[in-house]
Amino acid sequence: MRTGTFNNYFILVQKMILYNLRIIFANKFIWFLTGSLVFYLGLSVIYVFSNDVSRMSDLYGVFLFSGILLVFYPAVFGIQNDQDARTIEILFGIPNYRYKVWLVRIVLIFVIAFLIMLIFTFLSSVMIVRFQVFRVTVQVMLPVLFLGMMAFMLSSVIRNGNGTAVVMIIFGIFFLILEDPLRKSQWNVFLNPFDPAYDVNETTWAIIILKNRIILTIGSILFLLAALFNLQKREKFM
Repeated sequence: MRTGTFNNYFILVQKMILYNLRIIFANKFIWFLTGSLVFYLGLSVIYVFSNDVSRMSDLYGVFLFSGILLVFYPAVFGIQNDQDARTIEILFGIPNYRYKVWLVRIVLIFVIAFLIMLIFTFLSSVMIVRFQVFRVTVQVMLPVLFLGMMAFMLSSVIRNGNGTAVVMIIFGIFFLILEDPLRKSQWNVFLNPFDPAYDVNETTWAIIILKNRIILTIGSILFLLAALFNLQKREKFM
């Protein structure tokens, strides 16, 4: 009996994952994936034939922007795509749908992005400059996770993909403007852990990086919880 129940549960989870993968890879996602790939490969080819890149800090920005491109479309337009396809009505009919469907979907988005970024970092480690692939990928994915969860939360409030995209671009510009003034601060979303400030000692820099990563992680969790809470308000999406 337990074996049959487990098999049914496994089949259900498998179908849910396949369904969400089809949604994630649908519509315009392929263009963002292509953009991320072209951006990464273009700069990588330049770096391969350049003698200017000798440190991991030089590649961090490339990885970060590539990761943001990977999660941007599914995080920003996911809810609108459900509304346009009328699947949002079906989702509201599933008990605890926000956990069974959207939580699975958002996890899949970042798992896929993480795996793709692993490939990018591995190739760069082989072709350009040696570094710890897994460690670098994790460091890159933390701000990507933060921005992706922020986009997901905003999309649950704005309920329009184009509107959410505009707001996220404004936030992105705002964060970029603050990047230089907050270069040595744990509040810098784009803080490069591999590019320590010249007037900060190693121990202090390690503490700043740790605090920054904790802030990004907590922020990501809060954005996710806020988005799931907003998705409970059925009347706003119908």
